[in-house]
Amino acid sequence: MASKEIYQPGTEVFYVNPTTGWAIGSIKEVGAKNVKVEHNGEVFTVAPDDIHKHMEGTYDEKFADLFQMGDLHQSTLLYCLKNRYEKTGMMFTRMGEIIISINPFCMKDYNKPEMMLPHTEGKWAHPHTWEVAHKAYKKIIVMDGNNQSILISGESGAGKTETAKTLIDYLGCMSYSHSCNGVQKAVAESVNKKLKASNPILESFGNAKTLRNDNSSRFGKYIKLFFDKESGVLTGAEMIHYLLEKSRIVTQNPGERGYHVFYEMLCGMSPEQKAKYGGLTKPQDYAMLSKGNQYIREGHGRVTDDAVEFKNLVQGFNDTGITDDEQHCIFSVLAAILWLQNVTFDTDESTGKAKIVEHDLVEKAAGLLNLDVEAFKECLLVKTKTKIMTQMADKDEARDFRDALSKALYSAVFDWLVQKLNAVIKPDARAAGKTLRYVGLLDIFGFENFKINSFEQFCINFTNESLQNHYNKYTFIQDAAECEAEGIACPIVEYPDNQPCLDMLQKDGKGVMSILDAQCAFRLGTDASFTEAVWGEHGEDKFFVKPRSTVPDNFGINHYAAHVNYKTADWLEKNKDTLKDDMRECVQGSKTPFIADLLVIKDSDAEAAPGAKAGAPKKKATVGSKFKKQLESLKEELNSTDSHFIRTVKPNPQMKAGVIDNGYVMTQLTCAGVIETIIMKRQGYPVRQLHRDFWLRYRIIAPKAIKAKYPAGTHPSDEDLPAVCRELAEEWCWIMHMKKPHFDIGHNKVFTKAKVNEGLEIVRSKKIKRLMPRCIPFLLKWIDAYLKRKAEIEEERRKAQEAIQLTKKRSMADVKELAEEQEFDEEMASAFNEFSEYFPHFDLEVILETVEYCKMRAEQKGVDFKKMAMDGLLDMQKQRVEAALPSTMKSLFEEAGLRAETQELLIEQKITTRDALFDLSPEQMDKFGFNEQEKDSLQSVLLSQKSNWIVNQRLNLLMGSEGRDEEEMKRDMEELTAAAELIRKDLEGHLAGKYKNANLNVSKIISKAIKINQDQVKRFVDMGFSQAKATEALMKAEGDSRKACDLLLAADDF
Repeated sequence: MASKEIYQPGTEVFYVNPTTGWAIGSIKEVGAKNVKVEHNGEVFTVAPDDIHKHMEGTYDEKFADLFQMGDLHQSTLLYCLKNRYEKTGMMFTRMGEIIISINPFCMKDYNKPEMMLPHTEGKWAHPHTWEVAHKAYKKIIVMDGNNQSILISGESGAGKTETAKTLIDYLGCMSYSHSCNGVQKAVAESVNKKLKASNPILESFGNAKTLRNDNSSRFGKYIKLFFDKESGVLTGAEMIHYLLEKSRIVTQNPGERGYHVFYEMLCGMSPEQKAKYGGLTKPQDYAMLSKGNQYIREGHGRVTDDAVEFKNLVQGFNDTGITDDEQHCIFSVLAAILWLQNVTFDTDESTGKAKIVEHDLVEKAAGLLNLDVEAFKECLLVKTKTKIMTQMADKDEARDFRDALSKALYSAVFDWLVQKLNAVIKPDARAAGKTLRYVGLLDIFGFENFKINSFEQFCINFTNESLQNHYNKYTFIQDAAECEAEGIACPIVEYPDNQPCLDMLQKDGKGVMSILDAQCAFRLGTDASFTEAVWGEHGEDKFFVKPRSTVPDNFGINHYAAHVNYKTADWLEKNKDTLKDDMRECVQGSKTPFIADLLVIKDSDAEAAPGAKAGAPKKKATVGSKFKKQLESLKEELNSTDSHFIRTVKPNPQMKAGVIDNGYVMTQLTCAGVIETIIMKRQGYPVRQLHRDFWLRYRIIAPKAIKAKYPAGTHPSDEDLPAVCRELAEEWCWIMHMKKPHFDIGHNKVFTKAKVNEGLEIVRSKKIKRLMPRCIPFLLKWIDAYLKRKAEIEEERRKAQEAIQLTKKRSMADVKELAEEQEFDEEMASAFNEFSEYFPHFDLEVILETVEYCKMRAEQKGVDFKKMAMDGLLDMQKQRVEAALPSTMKSLFEEAGLRAETQELLIEQKITTRDALFDLSPEQMDKFGFNEQEKDSLQSVLLSQKSNWIVNQRLNLLMGSEGRDEEEMKRDMEELTAAAELIRKDLEGHLAGKYKNANLNVSKIISKAIKINQDQVKRFVDMGFSQAKATEALMKAEGDSRKACDLLLAADDF
C-alpha cells in the first residue's frame, strides 16, 4: 500500500496508465485504498501496487547494462530501454549476459556488414548481438569449451530472423579472420555463400505477411554452424525445422497473405513460363490467395517487389545446386496446388454426395503432377473403398480431402528443400576425421495469445513454456550452482519454476498432448470428448483453468507469461493431419520420380499404433507426437551446450522506427521473462567480481590499516586476498550502516548486493575526484614530452618520405642517359638496363659501379661478368632485407621460401610484422608479384603460426596469466582518464596561454599522452620492474623511454 510519508501530493512517480502502460505523473491525492495521479491535466485513480517513486538519473540511457541501474524496477527498466532507443538510437542493451534487442525497423550504421571485421577483435564500445556470437565462438575455439547455443526469442516482427542472419554472417567473418590457408578460407566462404543463398529460399517457402509482420517466419529452425576446432574455420552447417504452419497454405486471416512463393512466382514468371504451368495468371485469380484480401507485401514504410524476390529465389536455387529439372518439379507442384484450390464441389442431386464442378482444373492439377486423371478424381470424391463397398464423400468432406492433399504436398516440398539445403551445407568431406565444434542458433516463434487460440497457438506456447523452463534452470539454477561452487550461502531467491505446468502439458499418459493422441487413436474420439478428458484429468491443477460453461469446447492454461484460453474445435483433425491412403498411393504413382517420392512416409515420421504387436506396420505419427519428440530432442541438445540468450522486442505494433509503445513493450518483456530475471537477480548478488578485480578497483578507498600493509605498487598475495577483500567490504558496510550481510566472499569472487556496489562506487568516485588535482603537473609534462616527440617523428617521417620520392623519380630515361654518358658498348648497356629494371630499389650509381667492377674482374678470371654482377647485387639485396627485418620475420620469410625481390617489396609496404602478414589477402599477394609456389608456401607457414598462437592463447587463459598486468594498468589508466576529464577546464586555461598558436585538441593530447605512458609502463612491467618504479622513472625522464631505462638500471635496488 502507498505510504503517505513517501507519496505526498506533488511527488513525482511512475504509474500504470490504463492506456499507455507505465508513465510519469505527480501525486494528486493519497487515499486509503488508492492514489490519484495527475498527468497532462488528467487525473487517474491507481492502485498502490501500480505506483513507483520516480528518481531522476536512476534509469539514464547511459546504462548499457540494466544491472547497473540504481533503482531496478519494471518502470525504470522500461524507461531506460525507451531512452536508449528513442534518444540515442541504441537498439541493444545488456542484462548481465543477456542481450535485449529492440527492432529499429531500419539499417543502423553499427549493424552494417563492413562493421563486422573490426568487431572480430573483441572490442565492444556498446552492447551488440554480435558480442554474443563472439563469446560463443571464443569458447569453442580459444577456450576449448563445450558446444554453444544461442536462443533468439521474441514475438513476430521483433527481428528474430534478421538477428539470426546477422549472427551467421558475423560467425563467418570470425572464421575468415582465423584463416590464412587458401583452401580452408575457400571452404568457409563457400559455406557462408550457400547459407546466404538459402535465405531467400527459406523465406519464400516458410515466411508470409501477417498483421504483425510483413515477413513473418511461420516455422521454427535450429541452425548448427560447425567449426574446425584447430583452425577455427567454418566447415559446414545443418538445419532442423519445426512446425510449419500448414493452415496458411489454404487460408489466411483478413489482411494477411499466404506463403510468399505463390505471389512471387505469379508476379515474376514470364508469360512463357506461366503457360508451362497451365496458364497461370495473377494472385487475385486464386481462391487460396484471396482469403486475406491482401496481395501486396508492405511493411516498415516500404513495398517489397514480388517479381524481384522471385529472381532472388531462382538465383538462390542455382547457387545451392538445385537443378533446372528439380526447379521445374517444385513449380509444377506449386501450380498444381493453386489450380486444385480453385476446384469447388457441389451436391449431386441424384446421390446427395459430392461432385466436381471444375473438371478442367482437376485435369490441369493431375497433368502437372503427372497423375492418372480418373484415379485422381476418385481420390477426391471417395471417402472409403473396400472390396465390398464404396462410400462417397459429401461436398464438405471432398473439400477437406482437397485441402489435406494441398497441405501435404506443400509441406513435403518444404521438407525436401530443407533436406537438400542440408546436403549442400553439410561439413566438407575434407573435415572428416577432424574435431568439430558447433554454435547452434535457435530462431523460434514467440509466445502467442490472441482472441481465439487454437492447436497452433498451443504448440507454439508449449514450445515457449519448455524453453522458459530451460532458461529458468540455466539462469537461476546455474546461479545457485555458482554460489555453491564458491562456497557461499546461496541467497534465498524465489524463482518461478514452471516444471509442474510443463508436466501437465507433456507427461506421458496424463499430459494434454498424450490425451490428445489417445483421443485421435480412439475411433469415436471427438473434440468434445478430448476436452472433457482434459477437464477430468487436470481440472484441479493450479496451472489449468476449467471454464464455467459446461459446453466442452475450451480450456485455459496459466502459462509462465500469461493466461491463455484455447478453443478445442478441430484439434483432433489438426493433430491427425490425415491424408487418405488412396490419395497418398495415387501421388506415389506419379510418372515424375520427384513427385512420386514426396508423400512416402519416412521412418522419422512413422510410429507404431498404440497396443500394436511388434513387427506390425507403422502409421504416420500425429503432429503432436512428432513435435513433442522434436522438442525433447531440442532440449537435450540445448542442455548439452552452453546457452546464450537474445531477447528481441518489437517496439510498437505499427512498426514505426524510433518509437516505443510502453504497454506493448512491457507485455513482451514480461513474456520473455525479462522482468522476472531482473527481480530475481536483485534478490541475490547481482554484482560478482574476482578477488583481484575487486581489490584493484577499490584499493583506492581501502582503510588505512590495509593501505599500511600494502603501500602503492604492492598487492596482497592470492592467499591473503579473500581476507583483505572481506575487511575492505566490512569496513564500508559498517560506515554505510548496512547491518545485514550484504556481501559474501567466495573461493574466487566477491559477491555483493546492488546496494553495497552502489555505495562503493559513490565513495570511489569521490575519492578519485579529490585526487585529481595532483595529476595536473604530470599531465602537463606528458603533453610537453608528447609535443616534442611528435615534432621529432614528423621530421623523421618527412625526411624518409623525401628519400622515397627521390628513389621513385628514377625512370628508364635516367638509366638510358647514364648509360650514354659512360659510352657503354652494347653488352654493357644491355646488362646495365637489365639490372636497373631487376633491382629498382638500388641507386643507379651502385648498379653502375657493380657492373663496371664485375666486368673488369670477369675479364681477369675469364668468367661471365653478368653472372658475377647478378650474384653481387643479389648478395647486397639480401643484406638490405636482413637489416630491415626482425629476426622472427627473417626466419618466417626463409621458411616460406620468398624471393629477395618479393621480400623487398613487402618491406617497402611496411609488411614486416606477423599481424600484417595475417591480414595479407591473395589479391595483395598477386599485386606484390608472388608466384603460386610462394603464395601456397606462405599460407602454409602462416597457418602453422596461427595454430601455435591459438594454442598459446589457450594456455595463457588456462594458467590465468593473460591480462593480469594489463588489467592492473587498465584500472590505473581509467582513473587517470577520469582525472583528465575533471581537470579539462584547468588544462584548457593553462594551454591556451602556453600554446595559443598550436591549435591543440586538448582532449586528444591527453588521451594520447596517457596511451603512450600506458604502453611505456607496461613495457617496463613486462621486463620485471614494478609499476610504481617504472612510472616514477618515466616521469623523471619526461616520457623518454631510453632515459627512463637508464634510471631504472642505475637504481640501487636493481
